[in-house]
Amino acid sequence: MKKCFIILEDGFEECEALITHDVLTRTGEIKVTLAGGKSIDVVSSMGVHVKADKLLKELDVNEFDFCVLPGGKVGVDNISSSELDIEVIKKMFSLGKHVHAICAAPSVLGNLGYLDGKKYTCFPGFNRGNGEWMDKGSIIDGTQVTGRSMGYSIEFAENIVKVEIGENYLTKVKKGIFGI
Repeated sequence: MKKCFIILEDGFEECEALITHDVLTRTGEIKVTLAGGKSIDVVSSMGVHVKADKLLKELDVNEFDFCVLPGGKVGVDNISSSELDIEVIKKMFSLGKHVHAICAAPSVLGNLGYLDGKKYTCFPGFNRGNGEWMDKGSIIDGTQVTGRSMGYSIEFAENIVKVEIGENYLTKVKKGIFGI
C-alpha cells in the first residue's frame, strides 16, 4: 500500500484537499494522512474546520511515497512562508518522491524550480518558474500531476491515481463515486 500526506495550512481549499483524500482512499491502495502544518485544527478558505491526523513535523517523510499540496490563496501563502513546509517539499524531491499540486499550489513548486521544463497547469495568474503553463483541468508530466482549480479536483485526484498506482484502479474509484 502506498502512503501519502496532504499538507493543510489555514486557508487551504477544502474541496481540493478532501476530494483528493476521498478519491485516493477509495482505491483501497493508498493510505492518506492529513498533515497540519502549524496546527492539528486547520481552518479552510471557506471557514470549514478540519482536524488533521498529525502535525507535519511529526511525520517521517521517508515513510511516504508522495504528498499533495491543495490550493487556496491564503493556504498557499502559508505553505510558502513556512520554513518547515518548504523543507519537507524539498526533502520529498531530494528523495525522488512525488509532490502533486493544484490551483495556486503549483506556484510553490514553480518558485522552487520544480516545474522548470515541465508542462503544468494551475489557477490562472499563479504561473511560476520556467515550465509550460497549459490551459487544462489537470496535467500529468512524467510523475508530476498538477491541477487548475477546485472544479477539477476529481480529475486531479484521478490523475494522481494513474501516476501512483495505475489507471486500472480508476474503475473501483468511479464505481464508488458515480455508481457505474
